[in-house]
Parts: sequence; C-alpha cells; structure tokens
Amino acid sequence: MSVRTAARHTPAELVLVAVDDTTGIVTFTAPSKSHPAQPNHVSLDTATGAIHCDCKGAQCHEDCWHADHIAAAWRQTPAMRACLFLSSTALITQGRKAAAMVATYRARCGRPLQDDVIALVASRSEWRRRAALAPLPFPVAHPLAA
Repeated sequence: MSVRTAARHTPAELVLVAVDDTTGIVTFTAPSKSHPAQPNHVSLDTATGAIHCDCKGAQCHEDCWHADHIAAAWRQTPAMRACLFLSSTALITQGRKAAAMVATYRARCGRPLQDDVIALVASRSEWRRRAALAPLPFPVAHPLAA
C-alpha cells in the first residue's frame, strides 16, 4: 500500500460480515471506489494469517489497503477487545462455553448463534496470539550435549 493510500484509510472502514467457526475465517466488507454498488470482501484466516481480497488491486496482484488493515480490524472487534482483558483461565472458560453453545445450537436447530461463533473464534484467535508470544521452555540440558 502506498503512503498516500495509507493516509486515506483506517481499519474502521472494514465491517465484519461473517465468521466461520469451522475454518476460523473472518470476512469483512469495504466500500469499493471503482464499483460503489459492489463492496469488496476481504477475509482473514485467524489460524494461519492468510488474507484473501476480491478488490481490483488484489486481482492484479497488487497490495491493497483492505489486506493491510484486516488484522487490525479483527483485533478492534468487540469480541477480540473483550478477550484481551481475560486471564488465561477465563479465556479457556469462555472458549469452552462458546464451543458448547455452538455445538448445542448446531445440533438442535442446524445453525449456531452468530454471537457464540464470534466469541468462539475470538477466543481461539486470542489463545493462538498468546501462545505465539509465550517464551519457549528452556531445556534443562542440551539434547546434543554429552
């Protein structure tokens, strides 16, 4: 994304439209400058960090501002902000409760409540973020020593 483009856009322009608990993919829309009636869709795989955008720039293999801002937009959702302040125990509890609710609603009526799905994906996403930041355990002895 160019410096000029970066100054004109913020993560707040992206609107959350879908969250999939089976794949961990969150999808946002953004207004299209070239086709105002057809919004752009940009998706983030919360497990791998892979991003896919259907805007004209991305179709031409260029950087787009949607891809540059989607991770920040996901972190700014109310569900992700709530997860930031939970202890590890509370985060696990929330994730287990959301997973149970998703499974229950899927079994009873075929589809879970979107709020439960968002809470589940946010809990998983925050857990992965914390695990990535955690220091590696220090080995007592080097495995190649001796």
